[in-house]
Amino acid sequence: MNFDVNSIPVSERVHITKNLLRWGIDIDQYTGKIDYIEGTKPLEVRAASIHLIRHAETMAVAKHEFMSDTSDNCGFTENGEAITRKQATELDPYDFDVALYGPIPRVVHTQEIIMSHPQKFEAIKVHKLHGIDNTGWEYKSFEEIHQTPTFIARELENNMFARTKSGTSWGMVIANCVDVMDYINENYAGKKILLMSQGSVLRAFEILLRKREHPWDDFTVEGMYHVGDDTNKKKNYGIVSKIY
Repeated sequence: MNFDVNSIPVSERVHITKNLLRWGIDIDQYTGKIDYIEGTKPLEVRAASIHLIRHAETMAVAKHEFMSDTSDNCGFTENGEAITRKQATELDPYDFDVALYGPIPRVVHTQEIIMSHPQKFEAIKVHKLHGIDNTGWEYKSFEEIHQTPTFIARELENNMFARTKSGTSWGMVIANCVDVMDYINENYAGKKILLMSQGSVLRAFEILLRKREHPWDDFTVEGMYHVGDDTNKKKNYGIVSKIY
């Protein structure tokens, strides 16, 4: 049985569609697939620069299993916490003006680690800096769910509407990042911004800013969530990545 996009509320699909369209991204209403509209380009970014620190490595990552926003396997590994603490001591050269961080516990804790070292900027919580929530798949391995209709639709077919019953779709993550970009443009023009959030948020910003020819070029489930065989996938937990 295939994933039914009609299981997602119309209001949710409309919100996703409208936000993505503002950035020149078209979404097929039946398949949920996206691509850039020919002749369009990303909207203006008024910040001087934007970087992102992904939350510290969790037990779920070490075990190659999925986690939700609040599952018990979201606790940090010793190595993950050590990498993040080291990164906290190396932020001065970036000369950030402000840090914006997401609302889920592992991101909040990452922010606490970063800010426990004296920084030259303040940190502000932004609710929309919220990435994929895998509620319904927590503690499961890639092998346990990779043949389910929702997983196939969301992660293999890149259906922007697909999500678990209480989880998050990729479309909503990207739509959230559109709202965050509006917030940055309205409040932090000319400023150097540090975001603290999830890997899915990093990917969503890269999609908005067209870092690849097509939105999902080089995307793999193993590389994003570090489930299955991630041997050749570089981990970027707890370190700075440049967005803009």
